[in-house]
Amino acid sequence: MFTNESTDIMGLCQWALDLLGIAWKMNRRNSLSVARREAVGALDRHVGPKS
Repeated sequence: MFTNESTDIMGLCQWALDLLGIAWKMNRRNSLSVARREAVGALDRHVGPKS
């Protein structure tokens, strides 16, 4: 889950996830979710597991 009020920051996050081929969806206008098992695994490989 990633939350930010800035549309520019949200756009950068979406752009980066798209470049990495990581599936995401918007839950609200300021909240992005990466929830599919394979997408979470890919994100963990790129930035490390959530602590």
